[in-house]
Amino acid sequence: MRHIVPMLLEAMQSDIVATMQTDIPADEPTRADIVKIGRWQDDPKRNNVYVAISGGDPEDVNYRDGILTLESMHNIGFTMPAREVGGGQAWWRRGIIQVGCYWIRERFEETVAVERAYEVLGRLSSIIESIRVGNLEDDFGEHAVKLFLYGNTFFESGGPPKSYIFRGKLLWACLTERP
Repeated sequence: MRHIVPMLLEAMQSDIVATMQTDIPADEPTRADIVKIGRWQDDPKRNNVYVAISGGDPEDVNYRDGILTLESMHNIGFTMPAREVGGGQAWWRRGIIQVGCYWIRERFEETVAVERAYEVLGRLSSIIESIRVGNLEDDFGEHAVKLFLYGNTFFESGGPPKSYIFRGKLLWACLTERP
């Protein structure tokens, strides 16, 4: 039986592949070498730009799915009733997208490495909320309503003289309705 979370991950992967691989020439350094579902566990020196899409956050066990009003949920500026009279409830399905830019083969100067890394982050960030998920409904009757990108972290973690590394993650939440 299909569950809504893997369906969301597949929809994100499909659109990210189209935007960050298919639409970009193979020799462009900012093209994503890998767009995968699940944790990043490959050699970043072989695949210098990667995107890994996950439900939840393996680095934060408190980053969980839940009903809209679950006290620990981040306030992303969207409100609606969490439950309906007669049944049904609204949930946040949440996850992360890991992103990395390992500018080791490219040997960019630091200013160029920064520009290119943020080009990757910008491209990825700009497509998340445009991904259509309203047609997704799982075998348990839960259907997706709207995908939100509400935060990211991105930082330089390697460097001089010409081996700059940028890594981070984007935080996403999808509003769903359950019967």
